[in-house]
Amino acid sequence: MAHGTADPHRHAGAREALAAALKARLRTEPLDKVTVTELTRDCGITRQAFYYHFPDVRHLAVWVFEAEVAGQVRAYASELGWADGLVRLMRYMRDNRASTLGVLDGLGRSGLERFLFEQMRPVTEAVVDEQGGGPVRVEDRVLVVDFYTSAVLAVLLRWVANGMVEHPYRVVGDLEIMLHGALQESVHRLDARAASHRGRTEDPGDRAPHGR
Repeated sequence: MAHGTADPHRHAGAREALAAALKARLRTEPLDKVTVTELTRDCGITRQAFYYHFPDVRHLAVWVFEAEVAGQVRAYASELGWADGLVRLMRYMRDNRASTLGVLDGLGRSGLERFLFEQMRPVTEAVVDEQGGGPVRVEDRVLVVDFYTSAVLAVLLRWVANGMVEHPYRVVGDLEIMLHGALQESVHRLDARAASHRGRTEDPGDRAPHGR
């Protein structure tokens, strides 16, 4: 039987039902204990339907986190300012502690850092844009964005490790103080270095005399 006539709305509904079932399960058990059989039974779909959307439970967990957080964080970072985007991310993580910790534990340390780096980078890019757009050279802009993303990520990971107790507004407020001026100084120094390099490559003494 052909699959071309499958209802996209039904597929979207199945993903949402699986997401709700997973979040409910994570309130009482760790991610590595949740099974496909439990989830499909909880939301009344077949195992075949589950595997149509996700290869395993961990991929479902990551999709839930991305779907509920990543897009909204990027929107807030670009429309209302990076601080609002970061506060929104942290509030979601704290309000959905069980599912968040389940996803983060399931990803492992390296996977966790890589995943959160990808979510945080657009926020850092918004910071750079707010403060003038960053260095002139593209590679220097990448350096600045990656460096400060790593710095913000370190603060976020420490906050998670400490139980997400401190209020997100306080954490983000501290970050704003530390980033203010430091980022602009980094951009200034990188642009000065780039200008110096351009000056050396355009040294008039290196040019061939006219008329030869």
